[in-house]
Amino acid sequence: MNSIAAFDFDGTLLQGDCLLLFHRLLRGPAGMVLGWIRLLPALLIWKTGRRSTAWFKQFYLNVILAGTECCQRQQVLEHDLPKLLIQRLRPEAFARLRWHAQQGHRLVIVSASPRALIQPVAQHLGAELIATETSDLAGEASIASPQLTSANCKGAEKVRRLEAWLGQPLQEIELHAYGDSRGDRELLQAACEPHWRSFTATIKPYPQRHNSQLGWVPLLGLVLLGLAITGLVHLEPATRQALVQGLTRLPLWLPAIYAVLAVAYLGRYWRWRLLLGSEAIGHWSRQDARAWFAGFALTATPGKLGELSRVTSLHQQLGYPRAPLLHVFVAERLCDLLAVGLWLLVLVPSTMGSLAAVLSSWQALAGIAAGLLIVLVAVFWGRHRWRHHLPSGAMARACLPATAVSLGIWACESMILWLLVQALSPVHPINLSTAIVTYLLSGTAGMLSSLPGGIGVNEAATTLLLQQAGLSTALALSIAILRRICTVWSISALAIWQGLMNSKG
Repeated sequence: MNSIAAFDFDGTLLQGDCLLLFHRLLRGPAGMVLGWIRLLPALLIWKTGRRSTAWFKQFYLNVILAGTECCQRQQVLEHDLPKLLIQRLRPEAFARLRWHAQQGHRLVIVSASPRALIQPVAQHLGAELIATETSDLAGEASIASPQLTSANCKGAEKVRRLEAWLGQPLQEIELHAYGDSRGDRELLQAACEPHWRSFTATIKPYPQRHNSQLGWVPLLGLVLLGLAITGLVHLEPATRQALVQGLTRLPLWLPAIYAVLAVAYLGRYWRWRLLLGSEAIGHWSRQDARAWFAGFALTATPGKLGELSRVTSLHQQLGYPRAPLLHVFVAERLCDLLAVGLWLLVLVPSTMGSLAAVLSSWQALAGIAAGLLIVLVAVFWGRHRWRHHLPSGAMARACLPATAVSLGIWACESMILWLLVQALSPVHPINLSTAIVTYLLSGTAGMLSSLPGGIGVNEAATTLLLQQAGLSTALALSIAILRRICTVWSISALAIWQGLMNSKG
């Protein structure tokens, strides 16, 4: 019986997506951002199911290639891209492919990506290639409108193309299949030896239920981004003018702003690992970090329902048990609450004094005592029934260093607001403590509103607090909007992109 080793390319052999890498090499980081802004309407149409993946892929190729020179495309396709793709091959996947070659198995790459992008890599690996066929991407015609000349090679099309290439049904051969996404399901199910996100000798079939209930996540994130953009379009003329003027001064400050944001999210990941590591679950790794980060597309949901979906998503992607994941998310919120309280206690002691005066009344004390009594009774009465649902003592102890990290996270993200005021309002700067208090109070107001991403409430609270610091209404609102664009909406956009890459075909 013939033995065939069929490998998916993007996400399986390759760390990443070759179409995105092609986009970056051809247009640069700034051009890539502008391209994705142009793609947003098409992305919404695609994710709602109104158009096919093939339609979106062709639209995406149009965006990437429009206005580029033939010689530039040839340089990228023939030299730059193959070099980068070979550098980003997964070592474990490459080793497995070499093993199959040593066994005398026939090697084939079956990919939904355009042939022109990966043909040189297939030749380098000594593998044959089945891919989505397109018109000449390097030729003059591609400037106007590159065309797909075959069906998009994903899902059932992978099986059909592979059988046509072999000239016989897959049941008549010994097929070893390697894949990582929904687009590889049919290929893996047709293989006698499937390897779902695995490069060991052990058979690992495609999971029966893989993220099917999470297909709405990228769409939800896109809808939230769309709401934010709609709000920007309908701003008052004075505010829009202030926002445009601010945008012209912003580019010089963006490296510092995004450096601070990167440090803040590195801190968030550190806190996640501190808490989860206390349960000896997982470790620092690229796969762990990518799955963790992709979940941020879920967090801007009403009532934080997205946190529960993150538990499910991480359980499916990483195989971590559900209960400790849920405990970690609860612990993170408690650490945030403690950090906010400590910062306010240090920076605005009068506010905390007023709160203490309110809590010192006999009605408040009676309410607190009754609440504690109910909790204690519930704990002692039900400790045997739901003891296994409680977090461990190790995680409780890990909350102390996690709270210290949370203090740094909130201070770090507050610096973004401070930098924006320095950039857009040098005449009326604010000190760092005012920026931290403004960020804490507006963020808390947004969270308490339970609106998606705190839309409107967070911006309004920031605007009012900046007005009290001496800024005009138009300038304060434009800073509030820009701060949200640079933080939550930038992160949401990146997380949406990461989620799409995790579920692409």
